[in-house]
Amino acid sequence: MEHTTMQQIRFDDSLRTGFAPIDEQHELFLGMLSELGAQIAAGEHRQGVLDAFQGMRLYADGHFTDEEALMAEAGYPELLPHCQLHETFRQMVGELEGRAGEGPGLLSLETLEFLGAWFIGHIQNEDQRFAAFARAGRPA
Repeated sequence: MEHTTMQQIRFDDSLRTGFAPIDEQHELFLGMLSELGAQIAAGEHRQGVLDAFQGMRLYADGHFTDEEALMAEAGYPELLPHCQLHETFRQMVGELEGRAGEGPGLLSLETLEFLGAWFIGHIQNEDQRFAAFARAGRPA
């Protein structure tokens, strides 16, 4: 697996969905990843990882709820599979958190790679598919 770098996970216009509250939340998530990267670079692996997990849990609960409500309101036919992806993310964060004691330095890198890759892929594929559906008013 290629390593995700902070340059690769910066928020830019290609990640905008056109829904300002969702875009702001996505940008906030990238800020959390940047903070995790700073914690890792400072050698504060364990605390950085724990802080990241707390942030991810809060992000997932609030953001996913908002996003799913927007999709339900739009009558998005792929809502259930999208919700399942969100649940998979929650489960994976929980599994990574459970391994935090096994090797905090390694887990920090793994965490950054996972969160960055998941975030970018999810927005570029799933969230953009919904945005196109909502803009066009027809199936994605």
